[in-house]
Amino acid sequence: MSIDVTKRKSPWIIFSIYLLGFMVYAFIPAERNAVNMQMFLGVYGIHALFGLLLLRKADILGSVPALFTLFLFSRVAMFFMYPWLSDDIFGYVFYGKATLAGENLYALKADDASLTYLRDSAYALMAFKPYQNIYPPIATIFMTISAWISSLLSNSLSTTILIWKAILFCSEFLGLALLYRWLKQQNYSLLPILFYLAIPMTAIEGIGQAHNELLLLPFIIGSIMLFRETASHTRNIFIGGMCAILGLIKLYPIVLIIPFLIKARKLNTICSMIIGAILIVILSSAPWFWGIMVGNFTAIQGYISVLQFYQGTYFNGVILYGLRFFLESLHIHEWWLVAPKVLTFFRIVSIITMSIHSFIRKRTLVQSLYSILLITVLISAKVHPWYFIPVIFLAAMIHKQSILMIGSLMMFTYTMYAVDPVQESMLFESSLWVICGIIVYLDHKHSLHIFNRDQCEILP
Repeated sequence: MSIDVTKRKSPWIIFSIYLLGFMVYAFIPAERNAVNMQMFLGVYGIHALFGLLLLRKADILGSVPALFTLFLFSRVAMFFMYPWLSDDIFGYVFYGKATLAGENLYALKADDASLTYLRDSAYALMAFKPYQNIYPPIATIFMTISAWISSLLSNSLSTTILIWKAILFCSEFLGLALLYRWLKQQNYSLLPILFYLAIPMTAIEGIGQAHNELLLLPFIIGSIMLFRETASHTRNIFIGGMCAILGLIKLYPIVLIIPFLIKARKLNTICSMIIGAILIVILSSAPWFWGIMVGNFTAIQGYISVLQFYQGTYFNGVILYGLRFFLESLHIHEWWLVAPKVLTFFRIVSIITMSIHSFIRKRTLVQSLYSILLITVLISAKVHPWYFIPVIFLAAMIHKQSILMIGSLMMFTYTMYAVDPVQESMLFESSLWVICGIIVYLDHKHSLHIFNRDQCEILP
């Protein structure tokens, strides 16, 4: 009898330890140096292991009260974590404040003398000051809304960050709530929600570091649910519009429109989706790029130039590292400039190939969305950990166990800040990718057993 009691208690002990782990991050000094980063990665490694243990008890912990407690506690705890791992939030704050003041930072650089009156603590901490706004229009709209709400309360940096985190919190909650509704409608278990929440990276990089990937979640699940409804021109226009919104929050998720177009098949359906996407692009971009209608190309040229600059930078781009090494060994002229172009070509070919493969193999919509987005994220000059948040969200629906470990391992790319002086190690990052490749292979061979695959139906 005592053994049975212990077995019943052990999942809740793991659950409690996992929850308490989220509180620890707020106590790590919010300064990016070698000592603090080592401390963070040590805590994170242990925490991630408990997340995997949590999934092994999914049959017990997959209840609505447990999941709601896990979401609420972990995310609220992340409100107290200062965003010190990345500089992105400070750019969000500055761009939002500048746009609220009526400035167009697609046409002006952040360090333009005319914007001196806007310079504050967020400006001092942001990166890429000599460049225009890198974020697409709808992301900028969300930033402006955050700045407006903050202006009604307090213009302090801490208040503005909390408001932005609150917007992300609402977006993530909405995304998971929609997923919950869909699962209940189809009489599936709630394992996908536990799957997503059991990776501490989603909380740390989401609410903790305030990355805008969380804005994508409700539009991803919303478009999937809408696609399942009765076909109509209005529905198809909305789906195309939602796909456009994804690409106007972050550029790379625009590829998610491809599986919808493939699944649509009928020409009128495809046209309706494209019309919806074009309408959203025009309506959301007009406030900043309307000048092209009267021959003023300053804003569009500024945005293109900053995109070209951004595509020239790299981090954890192991495929790019390989291309650079290969082209240099062949003594290709200006190989450092050729490599990114080859990578872009390889990325496009890979996306097309995966799309054709999904069509031929009759992959489900979610499977196709996951595969195409994963390829888009991996074949890039920059593979930041937070890029995996929407990938994990999709993977949870089809139980891709490998992404649990891949997403967790990618957090260790922060190791570049765990040494003094700061140095990105291509050897270390390449080793991580090799491990991830092995994990993907084991998952493909059904040799990973993080949780029981038969615990629930796979979302189609």
